[in-house]
Amino acid sequence: MELYPYYIGYIVILLAGSLMGILLLMRIWGVRIIPGAYGLMLAVGCVVEWSLTYAMEIFSTNLAEKILWAKLEFFGISYVTLGMFIFTMHYSGHGSWLTRTRTALLAIIASLNFMFALTNEWHHQIWTSIAFTNGLPFGPLDLQHGTMFNLLVIFQYVLITAVTVLFFQIAGRSQSLYRSQSRIMLIGMSFPWLANFMYVTRLNPYPFLDLTPVALTLTNLFISISFLRYRFMDLRPIAHDSVFNAIKDGVVVLDHKERIVDINPVGIFIFQNTSELLGREIKTLLPQWNEWQASSQHREINQEIMVELAGEQLTFSLRTTSVVDQRGKRTGRVLLISDITEQKKAQKQIMEASRLKSQLLANLGHDLRSPLGAIIGYAEMLKDGSFGPMTENQTKASSEILDGANQLLSFINNLVGQAQIETGKIVLREYPFDVTEVVGPLLSTLNFHAHKKGLKLVEYIDPALPQTLVGDQFWLRQIVMNLVHNAVKFTEKGSVTVRFMKQDANHWSIQVIDTGIGIPPEAQKRVFEAFEQVDSMENSKQSGFGLGLSIVAKLTSIMNGKIELESEEGKGCTFRVILPLKEASK
Repeated sequence: MELYPYYIGYIVILLAGSLMGILLLMRIWGVRIIPGAYGLMLAVGCVVEWSLTYAMEIFSTNLAEKILWAKLEFFGISYVTLGMFIFTMHYSGHGSWLTRTRTALLAIIASLNFMFALTNEWHHQIWTSIAFTNGLPFGPLDLQHGTMFNLLVIFQYVLITAVTVLFFQIAGRSQSLYRSQSRIMLIGMSFPWLANFMYVTRLNPYPFLDLTPVALTLTNLFISISFLRYRFMDLRPIAHDSVFNAIKDGVVVLDHKERIVDINPVGIFIFQNTSELLGREIKTLLPQWNEWQASSQHREINQEIMVELAGEQLTFSLRTTSVVDQRGKRTGRVLLISDITEQKKAQKQIMEASRLKSQLLANLGHDLRSPLGAIIGYAEMLKDGSFGPMTENQTKASSEILDGANQLLSFINNLVGQAQIETGKIVLREYPFDVTEVVGPLLSTLNFHAHKKGLKLVEYIDPALPQTLVGDQFWLRQIVMNLVHNAVKFTEKGSVTVRFMKQDANHWSIQVIDTGIGIPPEAQKRVFEAFEQVDSMENSKQSGFGLGLSIVAKLTSIMNGKIELESEEGKGCTFRVILPLKEASK
């Protein structure tokens, strides 16, 4: 009777271990797609089954029921080491060895042991005799083992030996994020070795009580601690090392104290340090580390560093990413160090090419404006009759010359303006001006172009708008010219209205409203990009470089304003340039 409390306590331990195993199964289920996860689930599930059935064997007082529970225990006993072996093979990167044929052969061997246990009364190869322990019905059975049981023990020991050797190999790796993880698992693997050996050899204090289920429960506990600590980062550390070492960029892994816990060969080469890097603080390799952290947002670093390798000055991009645990607490960092030397050279070449292009456009604009000025001047003189009376056809021809020259001048101004914007050479020269002066010099050109298409050009100035403002007339005219020219180009009938409005107490606006083809919603953002035009049958008929609206948007930004677009396809557009209201001092 003195053994009853001991047996009851052991049943409680078995049930607690089963509950823990069920919780661990639920945790592993979330990562079941990772290779090897199903093997671990099989091992944990078998331990749960073994613990529950063994608890029932101890608790039952009927001999037939005890024997039934003992037989059912053999399901867990037969498959638990197979599950651990499958998990470890995948975890260590040897999963390819587990072909279907080999896995099936191992499963057949395990199944034979279970079948022999179920049919023991026919052959007595698992147990040669079965009786109550010390003649007491409450407690484990007194079992004498047969030949098949000994073969099962050998089979399990072979698999456990393979599992232990693989964990030793992983734990002994010199550079691995999974070294600590594997060592914890290795410690856990020692429990079933000891417990099963004590049971088979009857060296435990209670020789009829099998401590192996509890030992395997402890093994699961250690595996659980290991995985929860490392957040199931990977089940294949060998594969991790293969990928980690093959990355062409430098990769450095830091712990929460910013010490190096892993570094790939490229990282070692970049830092040119042959001494042991693991365990060193990163700031010993990067003296500006603390300064970078202090000046960065969210303490993530994105810096360029210069390194001299083989006599050549190279540029590297250094970026950090935090590793956080389930509570959002940072547990480490990963540094990615990429060679961007060629990219920097390419950027310099692109910038030089852009500078040359801008210079070419500026020179081209200067060289073309002079002859265009002469053409426009003489065309206006012809049209006004400065050289004598002209026929109707001659007047019409001079008007066409004037219109074409003005359009060409607008194109040239846009090209030069785009070049100046890209190089940052636009300087605003703000002086007092009369609002009517902005559109006045443009009216003859804009009116001719509008009337040529049968459109009505309407100008409106808000009476509430101060008559004299401060701004850069030249670029304001460019804004108006581009907006009106764009409106006329894409309007076949109706009108184009130019409105100068007082938006509010601190802003005024230039509004250009047309009754043209409109712009679909998906294209409204693109129209402000350089060399972009909306694709449509109507647009395909129009000429132009797609620079007008882009320049308007950029000039508006330079003037600390904003541009708004309201449009519906087929119902025209309203462009609204809103600028700060600066009144001339009286």
